[in-house]
Amino acid sequence: MKLCLSIEIQEGMSYADTLAMTRAGEALGFDASLLAEHYYPSGPADRYPGGYRQHMAADAWIYLAGLARETQTIRLGTLVSPVTFRHPVVLAKMAATLDHLSNGRAELGVGAGWLEPEHVAYGFEFPPAPTRVDLLEEQLQVIAGLWNDNQNPYSHDGKAYHLKEAQFTPRPIQQPRPTLIVGGSSTAERLPRLAARYADEYVINSPSLEQCRAARERLDRACQANGRDPSTLALSAFVAINVGETQDQVERTFDSYTRTNPQYARMLNTRANWIVGTPDQAHQQLAALATAGLARIMLSVNCNLHRDMLPLLKPS
Repeated sequence: MKLCLSIEIQEGMSYADTLAMTRAGEALGFDASLLAEHYYPSGPADRYPGGYRQHMAADAWIYLAGLARETQTIRLGTLVSPVTFRHPVVLAKMAATLDHLSNGRAELGVGAGWLEPEHVAYGFEFPPAPTRVDLLEEQLQVIAGLWNDNQNPYSHDGKAYHLKEAQFTPRPIQQPRPTLIVGGSSTAERLPRLAARYADEYVINSPSLEQCRAARERLDRACQANGRDPSTLALSAFVAINVGETQDQVERTFDSYTRTNPQYARMLNTRANWIVGTPDQAHQQLAALATAGLARIMLSVNCNLHRDMLPLLKPS
């Protein structure tokens, strides 16, 4: 099982912070650095000093372009880009261009979107969940089609998007394409079916071991229904972390999260499914997740405290 960074840049991280976190992961052998894409932090405004107005939530794709030029081996992408933010042709072109900037290290995570306040504030439409999943399916169709060398030029006549003989460039460096990730949940029924039809990886949020096994079974059934080898569709998970040299350090960090880290304070109710404890305990938890069917773990990180934890989780 591989470890990745899921960097929550919307939690006030500057480019320098994000680069330092990514370089630390690269030096330790982490597989990927994937950036969240939001216009607002993921917690309520009253938890942030000065509210959202004083809080940086930078553009993930601009950061990724910089990271591509200042790293060498770690893979780069989003986790995830909501389909409500832009047209799929724009997203496909940005990811393909990142593939060139990074010399073939790009990944693209897409999801239906969930943070309603940022949509309302900035005028993005936020239709009901089933409609957003419809958009996700159609965006996956368009992106996968544009990246397919056997479908260039590419045409698509769907409910939301219409393309006619589109000559797509630049062609991605990676063959057959950059990694395409669908963000979902361990209990979703439709999203695993979309992943089985269009994606390379399905990522779930803060699962228990039982939820990992259940999600893997859903993916396997969906792959079989599509005549696809289940081993070609990876399952991964987004997981919060709190790792320290001693148990006392771990408990002090939990206290610090409550006071200083609004995102992690919000996630404390799922503490049972974090990677938490001393390094030995953390590696035992990671091994159990691997046995439950996970191919990659996306470690949620958003501050210097998390960067200091990375050496304690160094991949074996």
